[in-house]
Amino acid sequence: MQELTASGEQGFDDFEQLHNWSVREPAKFWSNLVRFLGLKGEGSLEPYVDALEGPTPLAKRWFPNFKLNFTENLLSGAEDQLAIISWSEGELKRRITMGEMRSSVAAVQGHLKRSGIVSGARVFAYLPNIPEAVICMAGAASIGAAWSSCGTDYQEQGVLSRAARVAPTVLIAATSFLWRGKVVNLTETVRQLVEKTPSIEHVILVDYLGRDKNYGSIKFRSGVSVADYLDILRTPTQLDLSEKFSFSHPLYIMFSSGTTGAPKGLVHGAGGTLLEHMKELVLHGDLRSGDRLFYQTSTSWMMWNWLVSALAREATIVMYDGDPLCEDGRTVWRLNDEERVTHFGTSAAFLGATERLGVFPGDEFPLTELRAMLSTGSTLYGAQFDYVMRSIKPLWLQSISGGTDILGCFGLGCPLKPVIRGEVQCKSLGYNVQVFNAEAKAVIGQEGELVCASPAPSMPLSFLDDPDGAHYRAAYFAEYGSVWRHGDLLEETPHGGLIFLGRSDATLKPAGVRVATVDIYGALQAVPRVQQALAVGYLPVGAASEKIVLFVVLAKENVLDDALKQEINGVLKNSNAFYVPALILQAPELPRTPNNKLSELSVKRLLRGEDPGNSAALANPESLTFFSTIGLERIREALG
Repeated sequence: MQELTASGEQGFDDFEQLHNWSVREPAKFWSNLVRFLGLKGEGSLEPYVDALEGPTPLAKRWFPNFKLNFTENLLSGAEDQLAIISWSEGELKRRITMGEMRSSVAAVQGHLKRSGIVSGARVFAYLPNIPEAVICMAGAASIGAAWSSCGTDYQEQGVLSRAARVAPTVLIAATSFLWRGKVVNLTETVRQLVEKTPSIEHVILVDYLGRDKNYGSIKFRSGVSVADYLDILRTPTQLDLSEKFSFSHPLYIMFSSGTTGAPKGLVHGAGGTLLEHMKELVLHGDLRSGDRLFYQTSTSWMMWNWLVSALAREATIVMYDGDPLCEDGRTVWRLNDEERVTHFGTSAAFLGATERLGVFPGDEFPLTELRAMLSTGSTLYGAQFDYVMRSIKPLWLQSISGGTDILGCFGLGCPLKPVIRGEVQCKSLGYNVQVFNAEAKAVIGQEGELVCASPAPSMPLSFLDDPDGAHYRAAYFAEYGSVWRHGDLLEETPHGGLIFLGRSDATLKPAGVRVATVDIYGALQAVPRVQQALAVGYLPVGAASEKIVLFVVLAKENVLDDALKQEINGVLKNSNAFYVPALILQAPELPRTPNNKLSELSVKRLLRGEDPGNSAALANPESLTFFSTIGLERIREALG
């Protein structure tokens, strides 16, 4: 704000004025932002978007006369800068300097070039959240290859389906990974990946635990070259970052979580991704050079890509590989304490789990350097704000929300505004975020659809297998024409805050009254025996309106008896009489995506007698069996 004022733009008294200006003057905002953030590249920043028509009304080519190398921006820190801190549960701890990282990236880059990989090729990774994933991604991006990764949290079918759609030339895969202190072997899954993905010509195997002595005996199909990651590092190579690529050059191929159907294959550009991430990290997150950013993620989730971009800020990224609930979550808190993390990134699911386990991190770990906490993946309830302040420490709590669709956030933190319990602090700069009511009119203080009426740099360039953009347009623009509809239910507060209310397609309508599932889940935080809950609408035969069916997962050795049902109904009734379900059922587990999002739509479809449509996108597809058999039978018996 000070720099804009000094350069002759209008003065800014507060964040809201800055946001309004960023939406009103996008050319000035985005070009000034590229300069302010110091993005390394060459060429002109005019125009900020190409006038040519894209596959959708808001899909623009950003800064068409500016070129950059994504990897050059990541590796700009000093040689002795600590680039990565990595823990694999409590067993393997590593620290990598920027100089060491450059050397490793150079080796990977050299190997890819010798293998004939060029700009436009695709690289698929099946790796846990370890430094090798960052290094190999940077090596691929340095020569213009597009990167797509799937974490070891995905089961075999989910990995195979993603690899088939990406059609990569190169596979980079771990031979095993660590989970709850045990080594899980992956060699058969890796063999299947190569066998069932005909496009793969080259394989790089990563034995990061150093415990797989026989993976050289894997029988891959004829003609596939196989290299050991450590052998690649032993070949000295000079890093070459001279080649620059267009701002919209493909960098990442991402897959949506699959909570609303088959995962979308999204192609994101290098410049747009870097610009959006740097804006969010530096301005909204106040990440400074030398800070240490931890995000609890897997390589499947967009927060991994977001975390990696912090290297361009000359910050240290802190990675965790393994079960986040080791020692009831204490391993994660110990990591953040011992490694002096300044920004702790997590999810509402993790915070909810540690609270239910009776863990109060502030009583056990000083966390002296920690000044900001970020949470995303699902809505952070008001009671969880209380838990953070009471049981961790008073700090800047940033509830942030967006999506893989934009590889970023619509709502984030703001260092200039107070934190208000249960709210996201502000809209993302440069994003014309609004809330539309049923008449497609922007409203404040009312529930409605989250929409964005302006182009954003990290919106997808395209979808996989969508040559004319028809699927892309149908996904976001079918409802409002030239305005992006994200599929979230939202309320904007009079002071510019945002209250996310869950997926709009999961909204319930008992007796015709709209109920957000997130409100039900938030109210159930007051019932300690309920560990997880999922609410869906069910329309009995011949009924005029749907009934709410509530599935609950209970703490160990608890049973859903009449007393507990009464407690649940009482708590919900005290919040809102329309939250009270027609039926409560105990479930062994709930379907979730690998980043802990509930898949309400898959259950809703099963209860309608339809195919769930996205089982490969789930971390636990076997969980659906209960809903399609026992659950459906009990619902029909009780409700018709």
